Amino acid sequence: MHTNDYDHAAPKSEKAAEHRRRFVSRKYRTAHPVVRVHPETGGRGLFIGGFATSIVGLGSSDSRDLLRIFQSYVTRPENIVRVAWTPGDLVLFDNRITQHYAPDDYGDLPRLLHRVTVAGDVPAGVDSTLSHVVEGDDAAHYTPAAA
Repeated sequence: MHTNDYDHAAPKSEKAAEHRRRFVSRKYRTAHPVVRVHPETGGRGLFIGGFATSIVGLGSSDSRDLLRIFQSYVTRPENIVRVAWTPGDLVLFDNRITQHYAPDDYGDLPRLLHRVTVAGDVPAGVDSTLSHVVEGDDAAHYTPAAA
């Protein structure tokens, strides 16, 4: 279960707190497969991350424990790409098989992220089960991937 209404990082300023209030003003909850099959390559990847709050069918304690174990695997140094940023850099990644993870190791330096999401296929698990909306809309307002 993924949701935008999840306190994965406490706001460090009033500006950040206001951003969070706007971010959760419209709630979304979606049931995604834990293991997602990439629609083009057939590769399998853990579909978790900071918005994953529980595993459907498991209790909250077991869900938390498993998600913590899976997340610790995903964020191991041998499983990440670290970008040495320079002015003007642009990084694109395939969110269908990649998880964005920004270590908080830049002290008081500013961090600016512009995220763009392009609508695409509905995530499918190894058993072909598709993601489905639990709360919120179906994201039909996003620009189609083929546009």
